[in-house]
Amino acid sequence: MRKVAVFFGGKSCENEISVLTGVFVMNVLQGEKYSIVPIYVHTDGLFYTSSKMINVEIFKERKYNNFRRIIIEDGTVYALNEKKERLKRIAKPDVAINCCHGGLGEGGGISTLCERNNIPLASPSVAPSAVFMDKCMTKIVMRGLEIPTVDYIRVNEEDYQKRGAFLLKRIENRLKYPVIVKPAHLGSSIGIATAKNEEEVKQAIATAFSFDHRIIIETLLQNKKDVNCAAYSLNGEIFVSEPETAFGEGVYSFEEKYVKRASDGVAQKNEKTTKDGGRYVFNGELRDKIRAYTRMIYKRMNLSGVVRMDYLVSDGKVYLCEVNTVPGSLAYYLFCERITDARIFFGELIEEALRKREKKEKKLITTGILNGVVGRNK
Repeated sequence: MRKVAVFFGGKSCENEISVLTGVFVMNVLQGEKYSIVPIYVHTDGLFYTSSKMINVEIFKERKYNNFRRIIIEDGTVYALNEKKERLKRIAKPDVAINCCHGGLGEGGGISTLCERNNIPLASPSVAPSAVFMDKCMTKIVMRGLEIPTVDYIRVNEEDYQKRGAFLLKRIENRLKYPVIVKPAHLGSSIGIATAKNEEEVKQAIATAFSFDHRIIIETLLQNKKDVNCAAYSLNGEIFVSEPETAFGEGVYSFEEKYVKRASDGVAQKNEKTTKDGGRYVFNGELRDKIRAYTRMIYKRMNLSGVVRMDYLVSDGKVYLCEVNTVPGSLAYYLFCERITDARIFFGELIEEALRKREKKEKKLITTGILNGVVGRNK
């Protein structure tokens, strides 16, 4: 059986939705082929494990007493005793999946940890994870790829304190009201607010700065739709999902996006129904453009695992909103008609990660760089 380390939680405002994704993935994978090694990243930044973590009620009731503090060293998970004096070997994972939304977990921290410990990761690597965790950096990358994004202004907290009046004039003259204000490093609609005038934008800016030291302010598109499209790679081929609307028009809060939709185990399941398998999909030129952008981002940024791109469609134009390197429920719903199909899907991501690591190690052995590392980690 493959030992699969599932990282979830995190020192992030998105800890709760990460728990839902992590528990979902563990329940789907647990079985004859895979043995799960739960690794919960607490809001205190420390790592814990327990066989009971596969039950989401443990987290809802905050029953953490049976969780064991762990560390990861040389690719092996060790538990600390109560006095934190001795280590007990728990498992040596064959592969890992990152289910941490937001913060350092999604922003490259888990990728770095796995890379350092020579654990194959069925999720994106360090560089793209860090880039796409920052909405400002995402805008810069998209400009280089010539993929449209909504016009914006980037604001650092210190600059706003010194030149706030100048910024307010720029918003009115360049972006025009209404606008949307977002923390630069958060997802799941946390800290996001719209503003129709100067008073409202001041309040929205204050709220966003309470979450992050850097924010972006964008033009609020009218008559817009939120559209999701995901991609993953397998044996050198990139597979792109059909684009589908995530919601209707308007701006949605964390509560509306996740909490109200989490009861069926699918954080972002579409509510619209059509003849296309219950999803509101795009056809024609818009569909082709969204899928082409998704493929280009995945390929050019050398992504791995499953990644979801979020777009805004307004007046027949497509704008890239953000790139989620750890999408809710790992975006299985964009590729699978049934939850039972998710086991095959996640299994493909795992086997692909193992193949990539095997190819990498063969090259390192050939060049003599790996000397002794492979033998030590087996």
